[in-house]
Amino acid sequence: MHQNCTWLFGRGASIANGLTWVVPEEWKDDLAAGRISREEHVEMITDALGEEMDQPSVHLRSYRHLMDLFPTKMKDKSHHRLITTNWDNLLQREVEMWIQHNTGGVAPRFLSTHGTVYHLNGTVEVGNFQNRSPFLLETDSSTLRKRTYEANQAFKFLQWSTLVVIVGMSFECDMDKGLLAALRASEDNLPIGSTLFFVVEPSAETLKATSNKLVACFPRASVIQVRKGLEEWMCEEAPELVNQIFMVE
Repeated sequence: MHQNCTWLFGRGASIANGLTWVVPEEWKDDLAAGRISREEHVEMITDALGEEMDQPSVHLRSYRHLMDLFPTKMKDKSHHRLITTNWDNLLQREVEMWIQHNTGGVAPRFLSTHGTVYHLNGTVEVGNFQNRSPFLLETDSSTLRKRTYEANQAFKFLQWSTLVVIVGMSFECDMDKGLLAALRASEDNLPIGSTLFFVVEPSAETLKATSNKLVACFPRASVIQVRKGLEEWMCEEAPELVNQIFMVE
């Protein structure tokens, strides 16, 4: 059994919680044509996502099930790290609410990041976060990623992980492709090269494509495909993780 697990959440995880909004193509066209500045583009995304996250259709059930599973199913002394490529802060919201309700505001031991959700591509969360990663667009080159404290910590967690659960990621945009390429560069010398990946994705086509990319980048690693949506998998209590990071009842 593994001692630690790193969770990497993509857009599919947000969709599983009811947030289906995407950047309109006309906004991207306006940015590419120079009709709006990058700052204006980011502000439009931030405002729109802020409104969308408060819609009645958006819930936190999948993330809530996940947080409830950690203390009841995980093996003793194991730790979980939460990383997302999403701009929204739905996962952080649920983590904070769960901590407040269940542990009186004190981050539980099983979250080795002290209740922090690491955002690789920036976040719309309101506040002045000096160590946060900058807001990165899907169309950005991976060379724009800066070595911020948050990004560095998340990247190190991935590099040193022997168990990684990837939820709802296709690695299609340039920024996510760059993340894979950067991790691949260290696969010969660090645990990521021989890690055990679980890919959780309801689309058979996306599941296969994502798994193939991981196999190509990390030939010594193992990839287990879970063709399910996050909510369905959480309701089933993630049976594939039994004997990995979760215990047999």
